[in-house]
Amino acid sequence: MAAEERYLQLPSDASPRRATCKEVMRKLLPIIEWLPSYRWKENLVKDVASGVTLGCVLFAQSLAHAALSKVSLITGPYSCLLPPVLYSLFGTCVQASVGTGGLVALLTGEQLGQVSGGEERRTHASAIFTLEVGLVIGSMGVFQLAFLVRFLSKPALSGFITASAILIILSQIKPAIGLPKTDVGGIFDIILTHPKEMDDVNPATIVFSICIWLFLHFAKRLKSMGSWLKVVAEFKEVVLLVMSALIASRIAEPFGIAVIGHVPEGFPALAWPLQTSDDWQIAKELFPGAVMLALVNFLSSFAAARKFAMKAGYQVVAVNELLALGAANVGGAMCGAVPTQIGLSRMGIASAIGVRSQLGANIFVACVIAVILLLLSPYIYYVPRCALNIIIILGASSLTEFNHAAWLWSLRSTRTRQRTYVVDYAVWWVAFLFTLYLGALKGILGAVVVSLVLIVYQVADPPITTLGYCEERGRWLNVKERKDTTQRLGILSFRPEGPLFYANVERLEEWLDEMEISASAEGRPLKSIILSAASVPFMDTSAVEALGMMLEAYRKRKIAFLIAHASGQPRQILLHVLGDYMPEGCLTTPWTVEECVQFLLQQNQENLQAVDESLGSSPALSAMLSPQVRSIPRVTSIPQQLAVDEEELDEHEDGKRLQIRPLRASAVFASSSNLLSLPAK
Repeated sequence: MAAEERYLQLPSDASPRRATCKEVMRKLLPIIEWLPSYRWKENLVKDVASGVTLGCVLFAQSLAHAALSKVSLITGPYSCLLPPVLYSLFGTCVQASVGTGGLVALLTGEQLGQVSGGEERRTHASAIFTLEVGLVIGSMGVFQLAFLVRFLSKPALSGFITASAILIILSQIKPAIGLPKTDVGGIFDIILTHPKEMDDVNPATIVFSICIWLFLHFAKRLKSMGSWLKVVAEFKEVVLLVMSALIASRIAEPFGIAVIGHVPEGFPALAWPLQTSDDWQIAKELFPGAVMLALVNFLSSFAAARKFAMKAGYQVVAVNELLALGAANVGGAMCGAVPTQIGLSRMGIASAIGVRSQLGANIFVACVIAVILLLLSPYIYYVPRCALNIIIILGASSLTEFNHAAWLWSLRSTRTRQRTYVVDYAVWWVAFLFTLYLGALKGILGAVVVSLVLIVYQVADPPITTLGYCEERGRWLNVKERKDTTQRLGILSFRPEGPLFYANVERLEEWLDEMEISASAEGRPLKSIILSAASVPFMDTSAVEALGMMLEAYRKRKIAFLIAHASGQPRQILLHVLGDYMPEGCLTTPWTVEECVQFLLQQNQENLQAVDESLGSSPALSAMLSPQVRSIPRVTSIPQQLAVDEEELDEHEDGKRLQIRPLRASAVFASSSNLLSLPAK
């Protein structure tokens, strides 16, 4: 109320107050607002516990994601140093844990696989790729282009993620059984190469991988048991790395089990990735993939952030998330990082532990990883690589969304206007198969194309609902959904379900022509048309111009045309362009469909009275002309609709015919020898 009162006290000519520099900085850097009010005594313990847990989990995951990205393993932990800190400056999601992720790692590995020159060159190229991803995401935030990710529909994204998860699993099977090479690509590229190398399978690695898988699988069930077992479940990846390293230190060399090997100690040197002409050439080659990865990165990250924010009862700001992820990736590129994202599984851990702020979700996490790099790097030497492969496989298995496809299929018989959920189900499978057979990048491109085609289809051919009157509710409703609705003879009432603009107004004209021809063929010619604009949020000049031409065409065909429920932008542009063509109050009030019908009934009665008065002393002529007169639509304009010119009674073979003409050329209805006859309600 106070805000409303302050607003009401503003003078009528007052302009909006410009935001101060301090307010802009608070919006740009939310940490300025929440850090000074942070309750250290109440929240610090929870945040430290969250930071230690997430830091250990993220360190183990980052090693696996680095392998999936086809870069040196140390790049994974390097990617989790600066990006979480930078996100905490700009981000608005409390539980967001920024670091490496399986989906982004898969796409990164597919792109870096195109770079020749070995692992060292791919590692350098990853920094360039990360820089491009960060610049694209940051630019989307600066220019407020968050809406671009909406072009990827939920079914298309779900199909893409599910197929990507399968590709991740398949790419990790070979190293998990001891084969030296990891493939990332289409399913044929992976499956067809397996038989050629089956002779190189290491039985010891297979047994070790099975044991690791069993441990991780059953560790999830320990959460419901004793307190110390619950700790094991929370830190299962860390426990796995420690135990597997101890075992591998004894058996790795004699049984030929591959281990991580030497890991550099300390922190990476900060450097700008683009320094030579060769670097710029790599950037040019990787840029298309960086754009696609940026879209997928933000879409998946923002969806995860919004999901947990809604549970916690607050909102995340899309622009801030774009700036935060952009800054995180640009800063990470200075450390030689791979692209980073918000991890959904880590957010679940943070939420379960009870993280209180970005300190526990990101800043303390980066501190834990820094401590591990400084003090524990030598102990990572004996961590078996197959342990990382199994971590990736289990993580990817949780990404599959076959349940979403099943849900879409369960809705196949449910009609929404003119579309069915079978279309969304088909889109899911198109995105799934594109990704599975063509690879992740081409798959996401296919998913985007399918989503755009759907958008074009929906806007170019919007559903049009035919309305009928429901006596029970006293409203005009969808005749297909309500069987108790009735349509008045000679009146077509309809509602376009979407905006009217240059791409679909022609389809509206075609639909009206079809309805007019159909009604005439059934012996019930249209006398009046009522367009309900209740579901029309936008209308451009092309649509309004087309409506004006339709009004003129219907006037010549002696058909009335009214517009009901016009509001917002459509009402304003209709008033400006077609205001003189509509009855008074039709657009200014605006009228409902029922008010339009009552207006038609009233005008019909007035026209009949005018005819009766004109015939006057000729009862025989009145009786003879009455059947013809009662089928003529009346003319309406503002403020009077009709003028009866008694001097223009001309000779007819059966007597005299009354000429009823509009006072103005802008009248909605024309005179005719077919006066509208509307049945009473």
